[in-house]
Amino acid sequence: MQNIYETFEFNKIKEKILEYARSELAKSYIQDLDMFPSIEEVESALLDLKEMNSIILRFGLLPIHTSANALFLIDLAKKTGLLTPHDLSLIAEDILTSQNIIKYFDKIDVSYIRIKDIIATFNDLSSLEREIHRVISSSLTIKDDATPELKEIRQKIRRVEATLQSKIASLSLTYQSYLNDDNATIRDGHFVLPVKTSEKSKVIGIIYDVSQSGATTFIEPMEVVQLNNQLTSLHIEENEECRKILKQLTALVLLQEGEVIHNNKIIADLDFLSAKSLYMNEIDGVIADISEKQIIDLVDARHPLIDKNKVVANSYYLDDNKSIVIISGPNAGGKTVSLKTVGLLTIMHQCGLALPASKAKLGYFNHIYIDIGDNQSLSDNLSTFSAHMSNIASIVKVVKGKDLVLLDELGTGTDPKEGEALALSVTKTLEKKHALAMISSHFEALKEYAFLSQNIENSSMIFDEEKLLPTYKFKYAAPGHSYALDVASRYGIPEDIILDAKSYLKDNNNNETQELLYVLQKKIENETLLEDELKKKEKELNNLEKKLVNDEKLLKERREKLLEDVTNEKEQIIQKAKDEVDEIISMLSKGDDLKLHEVIALRQKIDDLEEAPDVVTYNEEIVLGDHVSVPSLNIYGVVKRIKGKKAQVYTDDGLIMDIAIDKLHKEEKVVEKKKIPQKQNYDSIMKLNVGLELNIIGMRVDEAKPILEKYIDDCRVKHFKVVRIIHGFGSGALRKLTHDYLSKQKDLTFTLGGANDGGGGATVVTFK
Repeated sequence: MQNIYETFEFNKIKEKILEYARSELAKSYIQDLDMFPSIEEVESALLDLKEMNSIILRFGLLPIHTSANALFLIDLAKKTGLLTPHDLSLIAEDILTSQNIIKYFDKIDVSYIRIKDIIATFNDLSSLEREIHRVISSSLTIKDDATPELKEIRQKIRRVEATLQSKIASLSLTYQSYLNDDNATIRDGHFVLPVKTSEKSKVIGIIYDVSQSGATTFIEPMEVVQLNNQLTSLHIEENEECRKILKQLTALVLLQEGEVIHNNKIIADLDFLSAKSLYMNEIDGVIADISEKQIIDLVDARHPLIDKNKVVANSYYLDDNKSIVIISGPNAGGKTVSLKTVGLLTIMHQCGLALPASKAKLGYFNHIYIDIGDNQSLSDNLSTFSAHMSNIASIVKVVKGKDLVLLDELGTGTDPKEGEALALSVTKTLEKKHALAMISSHFEALKEYAFLSQNIENSSMIFDEEKLLPTYKFKYAAPGHSYALDVASRYGIPEDIILDAKSYLKDNNNNETQELLYVLQKKIENETLLEDELKKKEKELNNLEKKLVNDEKLLKERREKLLEDVTNEKEQIIQKAKDEVDEIISMLSKGDDLKLHEVIALRQKIDDLEEAPDVVTYNEEIVLGDHVSVPSLNIYGVVKRIKGKKAQVYTDDGLIMDIAIDKLHKEEKVVEKKKIPQKQNYDSIMKLNVGLELNIIGMRVDEAKPILEKYIDDCRVKHFKVVRIIHGFGSGALRKLTHDYLSKQKDLTFTLGGANDGGGGATVVTFK
């Protein structure tokens, strides 16, 4: 039988998911990804994925940057008894990763029971991490103070090296005329002088090397032999002490090997789920509902390996009542792609992955049997037809209910009549065995049988007859037509040959079935095109309705804000006047000859302003269509409706306002707004296009800073109370910019967003 993973190129799906994995163990999980052996395991895996996807979308990526395979390191430690500084550093980093994951989930106040149960099993290995980092430096060397012995040895080494370098420098001056280079060098761990070979007898010492040209002889002067030997001896002591330290650390790791491996596996499990979740977002995927029944219900399913901009979404449905679907239609019209889409998505589902569809529901299939593509076997000396038959024979012998069968071009590759009879018989066998099946075929007998059987459904790939091109759209209840003669004509087959072929078809067609099927197909295709056009129009109308509703909401908000701003400004003007009068009263009260009661009366008049929002009223006859103004507010517009003592005015600013008629002044024609000095501040406020949130995700810090500063200033002018800054997670640079700036502002407070405000990806600002 065919290997379904190879046929459906499931390895390419794995490669896509691998791009998101960070831990070595998770990568091995992905490479070994296979269908789960039971529906319970599929359900469990998908519930985990659902939680993880929700977590990542709401709170950002998990803090997993890298994670080595701890099991491999532990096995290495057991065999050699010695881990390198690099190995130990990897184990320590794994411990830090587990701590960071715990901190990440501590900040999440939403209940994610399944994932948090996994997090709860982390072992506390902080003491092991501290010991490793106490000994191993960030440059992956052993620190000097790892042990007192090592510290003493390295101090001795530095002293001997200093003495040695001083001695060599002195000898370089002494033998300067005999040297090819002023600088000493090291050979086999010994400091040597580069002596001219012709002068080598002038320098007493040990010859360690000769240059490739033979012109330079490297000699260790006798004066430094003892120092070099001492340095070599100290380096041996250093290596032995380092080896001893690493052995002790390795033994400490092995004492807690179970905990180290357990934590490593948890990190891998989370990383594996994270990788699957990120791939789910890449393909705009959904997690399928699981059914105990035999069913495949895929809505707007897309093949995940076809370019997003080119793939055509189709819906597929099979269940116990319609267990077999016959797909007909033109060659290269998408029949094989449909089979592969259904097969691949079923495999992905049973591997615990999300599916590229808008909605999905699937049962669990014990086996998936396929016969797709050219199975010619040269090694077995089988023809293409023989290879197909061998494969199908294996399938029909073992297939049962709860199995899925996908057959491409069943019965082709031999005599058409015999192939058709064989295809019909195989289809009937699958029907009797209650398997779900999709079969692509051109045979008329299969289409006719599908009409007669209650369990079999005809379907086709729609073909554009005008352009003579496939649309790759799948359609139920519609037998397809091959369009072979039409396509042949388009590609240059002479017309007389085409006419002769059509005549042959007519003469050899003993009944009208084929013609009726063709007519039916045409009607269904026309209905499909009409249905698609209606859906398109419906979508446009829905979008227009949403836009109108949204526009109405925005206008209402602007209107309410306008009234609020006007009220606020009026209160400010009145308060300012009151403050000035209070100051005058205070001054006048100090004088003996001044009439204080007159000033108090003036204060009373100002108080009366609060009760009379508009000083001027008009007694004019206002009718529908009049151009009117509210001079006190610098508002101009047209009267669209009159109800009682109020008129509905469509303002020049695009607002709809209900205004008392006695506040309206009739204008002879449309006029430009008059500039009223005391309303300048109001005009500038109204021109500000400021929302209740600012989104700076994707901006650079230097780009976002002036935008953030202006937004906060505009919010002050608009007298906003609470706004939100959306900066996302990312590297944290935009959040730091936001918090640094806000912390310097005295008239506001800020906090990170709550569960309904974007979490750590947003900051809520409250003005005092």
